[in-house]
This record gives sequence, structure tokens and C-alpha cells, in this order.
Amino acid sequence: MAPPSTPSVLSDGDRQRLEAMLRNPQMFAGTPQAIVDETLKRAAQVLEQSKANEQAIRKAAEQSEEAVRKALSGTPDESADRAQLKREVDREIQKLIAQIEAALAKSAGF
Repeated sequence: MAPPSTPSVLSDGDRQRLEAMLRNPQMFAGTPQAIVDETLKRAAQVLEQSKANEQAIRKAAEQSEEAVRKALSGTPDESADRAQLKREVDREIQKLIAQIEAALAKSAGF
């Protein structure tokens, strides 16, 4: 089963460029107003979606962490069961770490 795809998040540089464009539309001097309006509208949408995706990634990570904590708090007393649960939790943590690292690398533009 393939891991779920991570929503796209803008790199810091891309986010800064879009925000600068929105703050300084004079950079489009000489460009037809319809193109400027559409470009600025799309830039605002991209920024909004990127921020929403970033929040969704964080929320998913928090929910996964909470699930792991709940699983750990309910561990059986038997050492074999505890060891199996620990292995499962370790696998889940490794998956989360890989997903977070991938999202951060994508966000940083690597």
C-alpha cells in the first residue's frame, strides 16, 4: 500500500515572492489590468491553499502522535505483547518522521 500523498506546501522563498507580489502590484506596470488582476487573484489562492495544506499536515501529525500516545498508555503488562506493541509504534513513528521530513524538504524546495 502506497503512503498517502502529502499536500503541496510552498517553499519559504516562493511564499515570500508571492507575498511581495501581492503587496507590490506596481511590479506589473505596463501589463494589461485583466492579466494583473488574474495573476494577483491566483497568487492569493495559491498562498491560501499552501497555508491550509501546511495546517492539515501539522494536524495529521498531531493526531498520529496522539494515537501513538494512546496506544502506549494502554500497553498490556505481558512483556511479549509490550515488545510487539513497541515495534508497531516504532514503525509508525518512523513513517511519521519520513512524512514530516518529506513535507519539510518539499517546503524548503529541495
